[in-house]
Amino acid sequence: MQRNDVELLFREHATAVHAAVYRLTLDSAAAEDAVQEAFVRLITRPPKDDSNLGAWLKRVAVNFAIDTLRRTNRQKPLGDWEVEDQPNPDVSDTTLSDELVEALKRIKPDHRAAVLAVDRDGMSYTDAADLLGVHLNKLKTDLLRGRRALHDILKGSALAGDGRKE
Repeated sequence: MQRNDVELLFREHATAVHAAVYRLTLDSAAAEDAVQEAFVRLITRPPKDDSNLGAWLKRVAVNFAIDTLRRTNRQKPLGDWEVEDQPNPDVSDTTLSDELVEALKRIKPDHRAAVLAVDRDGMSYTDAADLLGVHLNKLKTDLLRGRRALHDILKGSALAGDGRKE
């Protein structure tokens, strides 16, 4: 693969790959790392079938981000589970309120990715499962658990959607 080809593919796909990973991590730096890893993998171990490179790049980046999240979560001491302040990225997440972003940071990454893909981005269950590389039933389970966790976190907030203060 020529350098010009990679640069062209980067300009064409990097923003979409970054957005897909950001849905999972809510961390712009982690998303940038995953994008970089996907393009390094494209250069070092390109796919056999390059008919849908955009989807392949997203899949590689999302897998990298999931592996990184699992590794970091295993290594965190219990006292460090507090939500860290992270700047809002520049990938069109201005539609989410600060309160919702903070709540999303508190739920499991798999649940967060499912909720954002289906509820915010309007993806079908099948498309979201494909993007996240999970079986359809796992996506549905993650979506249900993510919605419940968000509801529990946001109880008493106008974002909870039930109109009642508890």
